[in-house]
Amino acid sequence: MAKSVVKILDDLSPSQLKLRNMSRPIGGLNNMFINELGQPEKRKGFAKYNTTSLGASHKITGMHRYYYGTASKEFLVAWNTKWYKMSETTPWAGVALYSTGTTDFTTTADQDTYFVDFGDVCYSVNSKGVFKYDGTFNRIWGITPPAAKPTGVAVGSGGSLGAGNYKYGYTFIDEDGYEGNMSPVSDAITCVASDSLTLTIAVSSDPKIASRNIYRTSVGGGIYYYEGKVDNNTETEFTSSIADTSLGTEASIYHTAPPTTSHLICKRRERLYLAYGGYLYPSAISDVEYFYPLYRLRTGNSDKITGLLEQLNALPIMTESSIERLIGQDEDNFEFRNAFSNKGCYAPRSLVICDNLLIYLSYNGIYYFDGTTSSIFNVKLNEYIKDNINRTYISLSCATYFNDRYIFSYAKGVSTVPNETIVIDMKNKAISIYDYAFSCFSKWDRGELRLFGGSNTIGQVYELDSGLEDDGSDIEAYDQLDYIDLGIPEREKDWYIIYVRCESTTATTLTVYYQVDDNTEASVTQVLTKDTDKWYDLRLPGSVTGRAIKIRTRVKDKYAITFKGYMLQYSIAELRV
Repeated sequence: MAKSVVKILDDLSPSQLKLRNMSRPIGGLNNMFINELGQPEKRKGFAKYNTTSLGASHKITGMHRYYYGTASKEFLVAWNTKWYKMSETTPWAGVALYSTGTTDFTTTADQDTYFVDFGDVCYSVNSKGVFKYDGTFNRIWGITPPAAKPTGVAVGSGGSLGAGNYKYGYTFIDEDGYEGNMSPVSDAITCVASDSLTLTIAVSSDPKIASRNIYRTSVGGGIYYYEGKVDNNTETEFTSSIADTSLGTEASIYHTAPPTTSHLICKRRERLYLAYGGYLYPSAISDVEYFYPLYRLRTGNSDKITGLLEQLNALPIMTESSIERLIGQDEDNFEFRNAFSNKGCYAPRSLVICDNLLIYLSYNGIYYFDGTTSSIFNVKLNEYIKDNINRTYISLSCATYFNDRYIFSYAKGVSTVPNETIVIDMKNKAISIYDYAFSCFSKWDRGELRLFGGSNTIGQVYELDSGLEDDGSDIEAYDQLDYIDLGIPEREKDWYIIYVRCESTTATTLTVYYQVDDNTEASVTQVLTKDTDKWYDLRLPGSVTGRAIKIRTRVKDKYAITFKGYMLQYSIAELRV
């Protein structure tokens, strides 16, 4: 019988079949991806970033590259009860952030933490508090108004107060100049003409408070105007003496502290948005630390917000069962609109924007949202996820978008933490399975392009796409094709040789597995030539006959390898009667 060859080549060579277009099972590209030339290439590895772990028994709960000033940047990591600034030099150790000059900042252990930069300040939430960091100290975000009303005693002379009754209030001001709402007002204090009075006010226990503003009514009035300032947080007395005509601006009532139970945060245009429970809370424009009292937007079904991310001119708000969009730019025209979707987000960290598409994990797989409606990204992939995901821990899933790939880690099988990663190439839609997984990701993308992952079990940060091994371990990689029947499944074929064109950085052993029809999988091997791009012919032993064949090219080592083409030599048997 005449022998023929079917060619499966990369994008550089004409052929009947293309490597990038071959049908593969989910997991067929194991620790491999399709590169820009249409070649299956082994992924890079990961390595420890901080040489010494921050500690044991607690996972990394948040990571963020904080950019501020003209060129300053810091790597912030949340672990256990503290947040750390990682050193920019070896051994990249973590130093706990401070809330004052001498006190470590602490919070509730193991709270998932989310960060966003606005201007030169990094803001963060973790369901137990809202925080701000300026590169020096980590502070509670927002100012709690004074609880104690001021008291005062008229002196009887020495000022420009008119005869009659006055009432007073005061506010706290932080080191950045942000002011809180006013205290409860004082009892009426009676003065005589040309009087002054001594006002007593409280200090704040909040370390970021730097000064206090004093407000009062005009004589007999009910509106509170600025009179003066106590330029510290230590003195408790203020002398009130100026005439009503010299009073300043009215005290604001729009400086409400943000809810401490906020669990998500995002930036949209000139505002910050907080999510707590089923509520969305927008900040003021530009002055993002000011919040209007009671100005909260509630999701249509009152479900907890599980996803929050700006997309073009709208802000999609996801719950587990819905997607709504906030349109409009200010309080006059804010409006929630339902999207055409009942497939909401089940894991807040899975929500990532990829070229203006929002990709996220729903209860039955990965979906994308284009701004109007949501759709399944890949039916076969979603069946794989449904068969493998541990639903008890679905909310721990996390993702990032890096090098045109949606990288998604989740808990597989009986695992209680993410232990497998699905990688979707957004350019060619190829799907890979990586055998690592992380609790969260951090992408560095301003003057640098690096990716980091946090450990699920300890205070260890890893740099991904780094080197050719996984923290010292070999990487098993293979490319498995689905059955090839040449379009004539009714006829048997004799399979003789599998040709593999590849290039490896070492003389490793290549194993090619093959299986015909329902027979068991067998294999042939070949030792590769180091740093050489060549064809290898792996001859199949004896008679290998079947209507269809599938192959799997595999290595397990600490080296790079790229597959550039496959060929199968075969002959077709006569049609049996």
